[in-house]
Amino acid sequence: MPLLPSKNNTKEFDQSAVAVLTDLKKGGNDKRNEFIWVHQERIYAVALLGTGDHEHAAEVTISSFNNAFSALNQGLPKNPDMSIWDWLSQYVVEAMGEYHSQNSGPPDEEDTDPAQDGSASMDWETTVLLGVQRVKRCIGSLPQELKRIFLLRHSLDLNYEQISIVTNQRVEKCMALLYRARVQVVKCLGRG
Repeated sequence: MPLLPSKNNTKEFDQSAVAVLTDLKKGGNDKRNEFIWVHQERIYAVALLGTGDHEHAAEVTISSFNNAFSALNQGLPKNPDMSIWDWLSQYVVEAMGEYHSQNSGPPDEEDTDPAQDGSASMDWETTVLLGVQRVKRCIGSLPQELKRIFLLRHSLDLNYEQISIVTNQRVEKCMALLYRARVQVVKCLGRG
């Protein structure tokens, strides 16, 4: 199984949470199993990037779905505009927070200033014009810590607060690492 789910068919993740969950509540175990099948790869990818261990990632994935189904038994989301991924991602982030509280120390207090390397002023959107294969090659060449942050943000659509919980790092450090990852990708793209 690849590390990241394909982004070719994001239709499943952009659907309304209320619509999907209403349908899920009406269905039985088959509907629940289908829901898990559709979303497990993406949940597992977040868990693996957060834990760095396949066994722990599987445990976090199971915990995420258990928490999501428990919440579903309590009722549907209040926000009718919420996508199913936005609803489901909160449970993997919550499970990662629990994982880190049991298995990791507190986040590092290292100060990181994105202004130091000029990464705070990067225009990420312009890199999209340079070609998907080149971008993938450059992302693949990132150091593991930067690649992890980059993938959580740009492939799995987590926000800074969620990335902070998943990686057990301060939000500011996540932002700085993401900027540095972007700078390295842009520099790599510039070399061709």
